[in-house]
Amino acid sequence: MNMEAPAVGKASRPEESTAMLWGAALAIMVVVALLFLQAPHGGAFYWSDAPRHALNGVFVKDLLLDLPLDDPAGYAYRYYAQYPALTILFYPPLFYAISAPFYALLGVSHEVALFVVFLHYVAFGLGCFALARFWVSSIPSLAFALLMVLLPEIAFWGRQVMLEVPAFAFLVWSAVAFIRYVRESRVGWLYLCAGLLVCALYTKISVAYVGLVYLIVLLQREGLGLFRNKHLYAVGLLSAVALLPLLVLTVKFGQANVQSVTGVADAVASRRSLEAWLWYAIQIPSQVGWGVTVLACLGLAYACLQIWRKSESVKALPFWALWFVIGYLFFSSIDLKEARHSVFLLAAVVFVAVWFLDTLLPQKLAALALCVAVTATAATTVFERPVYYVKGYAEAVDLIAKQAPPDSVVLFSGYRDGSFIFNMRAREDRRDLSVLRADKILLSVAVRRELGVEEKDLSEAEIAQTLNANGVHYVVMQPGFWTDLEAMRRFERVMATPQFEEVARIATPANHKAHETELVVYRNLGKVGPKPAKLNIELKIINRTISTE
Repeated sequence: MNMEAPAVGKASRPEESTAMLWGAALAIMVVVALLFLQAPHGGAFYWSDAPRHALNGVFVKDLLLDLPLDDPAGYAYRYYAQYPALTILFYPPLFYAISAPFYALLGVSHEVALFVVFLHYVAFGLGCFALARFWVSSIPSLAFALLMVLLPEIAFWGRQVMLEVPAFAFLVWSAVAFIRYVRESRVGWLYLCAGLLVCALYTKISVAYVGLVYLIVLLQREGLGLFRNKHLYAVGLLSAVALLPLLVLTVKFGQANVQSVTGVADAVASRRSLEAWLWYAIQIPSQVGWGVTVLACLGLAYACLQIWRKSESVKALPFWALWFVIGYLFFSSIDLKEARHSVFLLAAVVFVAVWFLDTLLPQKLAALALCVAVTATAATTVFERPVYYVKGYAEAVDLIAKQAPPDSVVLFSGYRDGSFIFNMRAREDRRDLSVLRADKILLSVAVRRELGVEEKDLSEAEIAQTLNANGVHYVVMQPGFWTDLEAMRRFERVMATPQFEEVARIATPANHKAHETELVVYRNLGKVGPKPAKLNIELKIINRTISTE
């Protein structure tokens, strides 16, 4: 493996003028903007983590504006008690810190959260273009970048308020700085590479495997002499110091993340099985489309042939081979399997596909074939992999905001509690309202239901009294939510008593088979007390109980 090889000759072709480079950048930005025209907005979240990521940024904004220097922990507990979808300590905080000033300037909304993701998405596309140009000329580099931003898996998660694309943006620019260091040996690029990788880790921890890729490449380049490089130690020390707070947060509050690595009860396959080690490979066709998959497989076979022939054309591939193999082993060793976790591997798949066409075909024919690949991928993403949404939650919040008494509590019972809670916080005119989740008073859930749930033994009369005691004037309920549990069946029977008056039924239209079809709003006609000053809230996700007193 020789990482010191210069960029291939195509990178110096005369057609690669400054105007072409700016044109490529503009094309990437336009494509990303067009993608985001399809992004669900207006509070119509789909994935349960998305409104939580959005809310975490709002919390950072509120924290910085309120500056509770005397009791920051108590402030966070009280904030969670009012908006119980906060997960600020469960995930790395950088995306939320970046989101905060945008909320401060533009207001709190789903659209502002998406705009922050959009900026990361554009940076990701531009970074892919810059990275590919180390090995191929501008046309295939642009095709690589457009394919990356258009991939079905990336476009699906990247147009929601999720962390994959923001982390990928930092990661790809870290790789750009790294290759510049390998090519030029200027230590400034090494420090920049490490800083950007730290930023990626502070966005999503699972990108950590790339650090091993960098180390192996440097070892191949410099051999044991690498360990005489004082800058390597300086970079390592600075990175370790920078990552220490993240390590503390993960150990203290991220036990669910640690558990996803060491073992989960609902794992799709045991790590000791062949199925587990093939799982991510099987996902690739749905993640990138069959066209790119076939091209990548042909490219892999062609690369093997070129290696056998000792061709110089394969000098672009060792870095990407390490990127994919180390990442694949890393993600496959984690018990919790979700296709979105492996999006970082897809860059290697796409690059091999692009390299294959660019190396095998004459320039004009390669450009035409790449254009077809980009168009086919765009069609697959737009028509076969639209971003899911579920509407109706903002409408439910608007109804409550108009009718709920000042300083009252709204009980929510349903699958998409995060969506309801973020939409509630987005109503700046009703910051006096608090949300209480039904599962917090009726159940004890271990992070998610699949990992275990305990029912609290409350009678129907006790449930009704608990709602009165907690200042609940309105209830928003998803009918049939977890009614296989006796505690939830009792709750629904309480809603059918004369103490609760049905106010409205709000449809929840979706573009997929959602858990719900409507939300029902009830008014509590009982003797409702004031909002309690003290609450003890069980947080299984961080394995502790907090008090708002």
